[in-house]
Amino acid sequence: MDLNLLKIFIKVANYGSLTQAAKALNHPKSKLSRDLDKLEENLEMSLLNRSPRGVTLTEQGHKLLRTVGGLLDELEASMNSLTEAIDEVKGNIKLTAPEDLSSSILAEVVYNFMKIYPGVRVDFFSTNTILDFQQHQIDLALRIGRLEDSNLIQKKICNIDAVLVGAASYLKGRPEIKKIEDLKNIPVAMLKDLHGHTLDPSELSLIKSTFSSNSTVILKKFVEEGLGVATLPTFLYKKELLEGTFVRILPEFSYLKRSLFLLSRPSKYIPIQVKVFKEYLYSELGKILV
Repeated sequence: MDLNLLKIFIKVANYGSLTQAAKALNHPKSKLSRDLDKLEENLEMSLLNRSPRGVTLTEQGHKLLRTVGGLLDELEASMNSLTEAIDEVKGNIKLTAPEDLSSSILAEVVYNFMKIYPGVRVDFFSTNTILDFQQHQIDLALRIGRLEDSNLIQKKICNIDAVLVGAASYLKGRPEIKKIEDLKNIPVAMLKDLHGHTLDPSELSLIKSTFSSNSTVILKKFVEEGLGVATLPTFLYKKELLEGTFVRILPEFSYLKRSLFLLSRPSKYIPIQVKVFKEYLYSELGKILV
C-alpha cells in the first residue's frame, strides 16, 4: 500500500473538495482524482461520493478516515522527529584503532555511519600505537586488550581469538594436522611483537616459525600465497572461512585470546555526535565480530 495515497485521501476528506486539496498539495486536480481511483481499486471499496458541490465520504470512507487518520499523523511526526535528530548529529569525531581492524572491517562501519549522519566529520587514525587521548584530542579508541592504570572508560565489545589458519588449496593433499607436533613438518607464520616475542605462552612456542610479523594483514597474505599456515585473528578471515578458501586448523587450539574494548573519555559532557557514534560502533562491531 502506497502511504501517499492514504495521505491524499485524508487531505481530500478534510477539505471536502478536490480543488481545495489539489491547491493545498500543489498537485493537479486530475492527478488527485486518479490517485483516489487507484486507492479505491486497491482497497476494493468506494470511499468518496463525488458531486459538482464537492466530495463526501461513504460509510467505508468514514471508517478508513477514523482508522488511519491518527496513525498517519503519528507516523509523520515520528519521521520528522527522526529527521531532526539526524540533523542534530553533526560535528567532528576523532577515532583511533589498530591497523588490521581498521582496514578489514572498521572503515566500512565508519563510512556507513557517515552516510546516515552526513553532518559528521571523522578523523580516523589507523595505528597500532596507543595514542594519548589528551595530546591527540582523541574521542574514541578501539584497542585489543584492557589498558592498565587508565582513567579511560573501557567498554568490552567482544572476545577475539588468534587461531591457526591455512588455505584450503595449500592443505589439500597434505597429511592431516591432528596435533601441534604435526606443524613441525610445514612452514608456520606466527604473530609476534616488535621484540620478536610470541604474544601469549602456548604449545605453539615449541614450534619454530618460518616467518613472523606483528602485522596480521601480512600474515594473512602469507596464507593467501599458499606459503604455509599462520596465526590469524578470527575477524580477519571470517569471509574466507565462509567461502571455504581458508580452513581453521586444530579447532580446539587458540594461540591468543584477547578482548576488544571501546575506549572513551570519562567526561560528564559527551558531544552528541560522539555519543551516537560510540553506540553505533558498539552495536555494529558486536554484530560483525561475534
